Amino acid sequence: MKKLLLLNILILTYYCGFCQKIDFVNGDGALSIGTQSNRTAWVTLADIDNDGDLDALVANGRHWAEQSYVFFNDGSGNFKSGRPLGRLLQASYCIKAGDLNGDGYLDIVLVNDKTPNRIYFGDSTMSFERYHEFGKASPSRHVEIIDINKDGHLDLVVSNRKAQNEIWINDGEASFTECVYFGDEESETIQTVVVDFNMDGYVDLVTAERGGKNKIFINNGQQIFNNVESFGDEEIECRSIAVADINKDGFSDVIVGYLGVANRIYYGDKNLKYDNFDEFGDSTTTSSIAVGDLNQDGIMDIIEGNVESVNRVFIGKVHGTFEIRNLREDLKDDTYHVEIGDLNNDGLLDIVEANSDAWNLYYYTILKK
Repeated sequence: MKKLLLLNILILTYYCGFCQKIDFVNGDGALSIGTQSNRTAWVTLADIDNDGDLDALVANGRHWAEQSYVFFNDGSGNFKSGRPLGRLLQASYCIKAGDLNGDGYLDIVLVNDKTPNRIYFGDSTMSFERYHEFGKASPSRHVEIIDINKDGHLDLVVSNRKAQNEIWINDGEASFTECVYFGDEESETIQTVVVDFNMDGYVDLVTAERGGKNKIFINNGQQIFNNVESFGDEEIECRSIAVADINKDGFSDVIVGYLGVANRIYYGDKNLKYDNFDEFGDSTTTSSIAVGDLNQDGIMDIIEGNVESVNRVFIGKVHGTFEIRNLREDLKDDTYHVEIGDLNNDGLLDIVEANSDAWNLYYYTILKK
């Protein structure tokens, strides 16, 4: 185990002025996806209308019935039009998109808390009127869309809190009747990320656990996940994870967002033990972690979405240090999710916040010369 005291390095680099090379512009709240103040749990960016730019899918509700939406990018990185997703108000936690039936249009998967999960099918009208439900009414928190069995069809990995997690197998026609379960009924899984950790050609699963240690489920090549490695602190609640090779050693590292303590980077190795870690940040309540190279310097940056605290960006520097940037000094919203994507097609990753009871804001990334 290793812990680096990054705080002094962070403060020093912040005041030395190096952070002026990158900025995140919101226009004092003018850049928002709609003007509702719903209980937003998730925002996903995807080109829903096939026009070459990223649209925004917004999942609202969490434990309460609310309307979810699709907002369309006008081509310049603004969202001037949108529509409700379906007519039913739902307690929704996560929303993702993928072409499940292979017709060339993205379909939308909406997972809900103790109400049936739904697939809305896309077509040329972008109305998403046709849908079907799958699975039982579970306390679902997250969905990942991935071809897990390598048959050319996208499958669904559903994370459930205090219920077994599910892998729904696509039969090729976007009908999901076969389910592979992983984890146990007592686990509080909030998110699952799909990565080939042992580089054997088969995707594995890593989970964010609100109660207990995080887990890596190793795929045996036949979608059986009996080999499980645990890591992290059993006493600390986790809501979000991201995976990237932070230290560039060829192994996947796991970046973990914790509630009430400093977040961590767990470093991977050939043994998949994840015993070594560094801490970053402080004791904020982090509900979402995203990772990407925002300033295009070849070093991964970390975006931290926080509850009742300023959201922050940790700009990666050499030797494993970071510069801290606050997104909005004046805001301490309840951010449940942060998403990154190039909204205005300038080649830079922008940042989107999914905020509960506040506007969902986004920030253009700008590099300064």
